[in-house]
Amino acid sequence: MAHAAAKAAGDPAAVLTEYKRMEQCEGAGLPYPAENGPCPPADGAVPLPDCGEYPPLLHLWRHTRTTPNDPWGPWTKVADASCPQDVLPAFTAEDFRRLPLAPTTTQLHPNDPNLLTGLGIVVTATPTTQELPTTLLGFPITVRATPTEYTWDYGDGATITTAHPGEPFPTTGRVRAGTFPPGVIGHPYPRLGAYTITLTTTWSGEYLIAGTTTWRPINGTATTTTTHPPVTIHESRSHLVADTCHDDPTAPGC
Repeated sequence: MAHAAAKAAGDPAAVLTEYKRMEQCEGAGLPYPAENGPCPPADGAVPLPDCGEYPPLLHLWRHTRTTPNDPWGPWTKVADASCPQDVLPAFTAEDFRRLPLAPTTTQLHPNDPNLLTGLGIVVTATPTTQELPTTLLGFPITVRATPTEYTWDYGDGATITTAHPGEPFPTTGRVRAGTFPPGVIGHPYPRLGAYTITLTTTWSGEYLIAGTTTWRPINGTATTTTTHPPVTIHESRSHLVADTCHDDPTAPGC
């Protein structure tokens, strides 16, 4: 295409070179292009690759001449036959970031908008891989996105970045307030207030061109953001009272 554009623009060098896709014949053991139609049966043609649902690109040939008035020289082969999907450009990180990746599904433990200072909140993410269909220069491809990193922002200035999606807080055993077992991602809020928790997930990607079986890496990453409704942190205070909260639900601390 670039050569045709240069020739149409009157580039002097372009009229001295021509390119053409043709079969390759094998006459007397010497390869030559099928310039005037299919290769003769006695010679036969070099087999073309199996490109699945797409027709293969024939061998690329070139011939040249010294001046525009000279005859053309013999054809020489520039490139073997190939599949169109094998000569496509790479699917870039910019392409990856334009895809509608779904934000990561998350869970807060406890799932309560009202919490107490010091006790903390535990967060988990669901490490789900996504596959999205799209196209690359008109060829259908499938992009596979895999979560590789999670950055939690607790809204009070504290953040944590981890490759682990986290685990729910254990329901058995005694755990001291504000401490978290291995694998559990949590944060004890030290101050009263309303805070919005967000998760930024970093995704790595690879893509599969239709008709092929090899997943190709995408050189770069994409991110999504999951935002939770605000949580409000309250303070728990001890009081000496004469009755229990069952006796007087409006008593201090009830």
